[in-house]
Amino acid sequence: MKAKIITITALAAASLNLNAQKLSYTPDLVLGHRSYTYMHNVNYQLNERLKLNNLTLFDTEYTKDKENIFFIRNTLAYSFTRRLSANAAFGMKNPGAFFSAYLQYKIIQSSYSLSYSIGTTYQKGFSLEQSISFEYTPYLTENLKGYFSVLAIGNLDDSGYLRGLQFIRLGVKQDKMMYGLASNFDQFNNGKKTLENIGVFIKYNF
Repeated sequence: MKAKIITITALAAASLNLNAQKLSYTPDLVLGHRSYTYMHNVNYQLNERLKLNNLTLFDTEYTKDKENIFFIRNTLAYSFTRRLSANAAFGMKNPGAFFSAYLQYKIIQSSYSLSYSIGTTYQKGFSLEQSISFEYTPYLTENLKGYFSVLAIGNLDDSGYLRGLQFIRLGVKQDKMMYGLASNFDQFNNGKKTLENIGVFIKYNF
């Protein structure tokens, strides 16, 4: 009986460990001069080729509450190779629902990662969407790394520059935690409306 209990416990622990390896959660919180921003990435590896991702962002002003930003995207990615994948996504963002299909090329090394995506998004019409993400974590000391990241996304159609954003982070990384200075820049409707948010961030890789 004891052997059976030990076996069941071991199998349950192995299963939990396996699920933990398949699932990752990375929240990023910014406290800025205009608003606070919560953003997270949740990844779940279905198998060697398929992966699910949820990207959620809420940018909320402290007082006016007129320029709030939201973005929720759920993506299914199919990996052709270690670096190249095809992605299909749907979600909600200002001002409503959208659908996307795009290709992504990604390079991951010990101290940096770089990804570039290009495809189409439909939200009250089709647009060309491109994004680039770069992250650099050089060693500063044995237990401390520098942390620099840039995320830039732009949507273009025949009327011009529909929507863009640039998120920049500069700080340090200790084990799974990152913190430092942050800047968020958002543009809407050919730059007719722009928003800025400068402050500090904390990010953690679960």
